[in-house]
Amino acid sequence: MADREPQQKRKKQSVISDFLYSAKFQKLFSEHWHNRTDIKTDNFEVISKPFRVCRISNFICNEELMDEIKNELLDVRIKRNCIDLYQFEQTEDLITVDREFLNLLYMTFESDLSEWMERNTKIRLSKKISMSSSCYYDTDYLLCHDDNMGDRKIAFVLYLSKDWTEDDGGALDLFDTDENNLPRNVVKSLIPEYNSLVFFEVLENSFHQVAEIKSPNKSRWSINGWFHGPLRPRVWRPRTEILSNYIDPTPESVDLDYWISQCYLFPKIIKQIHEDVERNSYTFLSDYLKDEIYATLRTDLASDSIVWKKVGPADIRNYEVADEETLPDVLKKFYNMFKSTTMFQLLKDYTELDLVVSEEEVTKPRMQIELQRWTSGCYTLICDKLLDNEPYTYVNDEKCYSNIYSSDSEENASNNSNDDDKNNTTSECNTSLSSPEQKEFDENDPLQKIIHSRCARTVSKNLLMSSPIKLKASSPQKPKYRDTDDSDVSDIGDYLSDPVECSDPEKEPGVLDVIIQFNTGHVSEEHTIDYVNPKEQDGVLIEVPSKDNHLCLVFKNVSVTRLHKYVNHYCTDYFYNLICTYYED
Repeated sequence: MADREPQQKRKKQSVISDFLYSAKFQKLFSEHWHNRTDIKTDNFEVISKPFRVCRISNFICNEELMDEIKNELLDVRIKRNCIDLYQFEQTEDLITVDREFLNLLYMTFESDLSEWMERNTKIRLSKKISMSSSCYYDTDYLLCHDDNMGDRKIAFVLYLSKDWTEDDGGALDLFDTDENNLPRNVVKSLIPEYNSLVFFEVLENSFHQVAEIKSPNKSRWSINGWFHGPLRPRVWRPRTEILSNYIDPTPESVDLDYWISQCYLFPKIIKQIHEDVERNSYTFLSDYLKDEIYATLRTDLASDSIVWKKVGPADIRNYEVADEETLPDVLKKFYNMFKSTTMFQLLKDYTELDLVVSEEEVTKPRMQIELQRWTSGCYTLICDKLLDNEPYTYVNDEKCYSNIYSSDSEENASNNSNDDDKNNTTSECNTSLSSPEQKEFDENDPLQKIIHSRCARTVSKNLLMSSPIKLKASSPQKPKYRDTDDSDVSDIGDYLSDPVECSDPEKEPGVLDVIIQFNTGHVSEEHTIDYVNPKEQDGVLIEVPSKDNHLCLVFKNVSVTRLHKYVNHYCTDYFYNLICTYYED
């Protein structure tokens, strides 16, 4: 037939279904791809917005070959990857795997399919590919990213899981972008279709994600990677910074006795809190608000009168913030208390941070405040501290990469901790609890309550993951660099943090985070607020657990980032964080 290529060439290309090589199919694909018009047939689909994506159904020529490929993958070593951006399992690059049918698939993509892509998309390729296999289980995900790195030209995914439905999650979500080319909302979702190939050109706006898996009985299995090509000059467009609304302390006086449990206003307790922060750069105070006040605030937070606004961009954060003008009366007064000079003074007493305006106005303290609403699907990413409007740092066409949450990093952080320090901490707490005046713990004694709370936190719960955060940061370790053709870290994407400009830690001002949480009873223990240093690879410095009516104080420098992990689908209700950040000047 006129629209068929010679039989000899089709035999060589027997991995891929014959219809891809018909002149009719290639003409129809090219027409819609280059004209950026949508089409959907039994065999393929072209999506033009928010960026060009193609899905080809029945891609592998027969079921027997699919079974052989999947059977061989079962013998390939797979590694679990978990950082802030993603969690899933993935193999090494399949070029290193010596298996008959996987080798055949790899060679077909490297030669025949690469030629097909270049001929029909008009995107210059180099016949260099990256290919690995990924597997996502219940609660696994890969959050918003663009794949735009080095010499990647076309991203692809071949889906291997049968009978996948929308309810199972795991869709390939596509994001539109705002006027600054930053990701905004999911506008198109592709459900993984067995034996279909999805591909798209890697661009500055090719933002996508793998939605969370929501099936406890299924796994989302795929083969994925990139076609590479000549490096093109990249025009760097600076990211628009997230606007920071700094607030000066308001002069009004607030009756703290009305809101705060009386024990936390006692001079002895304030001194204990100060010592705790000075020692650990962190403290966690239980039952901080009076019970009746906390109950009222919790009720107010569920009010329909509050206007909540989603904040982004999606490659940095995704949660909601309350419009303070719509807060119910008691909640609004509580919110405004944290802006008052009275609260600034109390926090100064707790921490010795210079938060009081002097008569000569030598110091001008200020603060930021957010009342946040969280539920499943919400997150922040490490790069929310790295919007420095500078281009990525390239070393041999590679970007600086920091795997804060890798298992190796956590293990090293644990191994590097000083055993003597651990023993000293334990001994100190035990001594405090077993001193002559405090042999038995009395819940009615507020001073013992503070000491007991501190010891339980640092020893039993082991919240301090490494040495305490100090105002003087430790020397940055040598950064890792990830090869541009390494597909180890995503389904069809790679996560690379923006580099951090090294500043002089001696000159960094002190910063105090104040956190109080509401309605966390249904929240899993793994949903913590973490403090990490993106410049280093020591893992998590501090984990703040989800606890109702606990005030958390974290004294840090500006290089340390607050990170709230992705909230999975088992969180079925809202919970709330009031987060304030105070600056000396």
